[in-house]
Amino acid sequence: MMNNIFFIAMILFSQALIGQNIEGFSFNDFPAREITTKKVPVNLSSHPLGSKYKSAITEQYNKGQINFGGHYIVVLWGAGAGLSLGVMVDVLNGKIYKLPLSYENSYRGTYHDQNKNILYEKHSDLFICYKSKSNEINYDKVDLDYSFYSWDEAKKLFSFISTKKITTDVIDE
Repeated sequence: MMNNIFFIAMILFSQALIGQNIEGFSFNDFPAREITTKKVPVNLSSHPLGSKYKSAITEQYNKGQINFGGHYIVVLWGAGAGLSLGVMVDVLNGKIYKLPLSYENSYRGTYHDQNKNILYEKHSDLFICYKSKSNEINYDKVDLDYSFYSWDEAKKLFSFISTKKITTDVIDE
């Protein structure tokens, strides 16, 4: 009985996230053409990060499912002290593309863990990340600097859309 309740709650929660509105942006407003296909092997030589992070990219790509832009698998790894970097791999040709992540837009410090500040969805070309830092006025608050990007499938690059700064309560995790 409890397993069924948990399962139903998870389904409802995941449905609520699909198309969610984040600081005025909705994943549904940036639809991607979803492609169902078998993955080709990752082409590590298609980007310089392929050889530098060979193990992380290969392992996560091989285990992963399409989770961004209709036919990409996002791969993330820790870059130390609360920073994550990553790439996405096209399942159609195995090519690697760098994600728009840097200290300036996605450093999470000690506020959030496990890449919860990097947001994307399978059916969308919208990519969101935020940098967090302690609020210097009120230590029960945290400042989040959101950065919004759109993946341009034709050009195979991310386009910067905008930034937005908000202050929110500190969440103990």
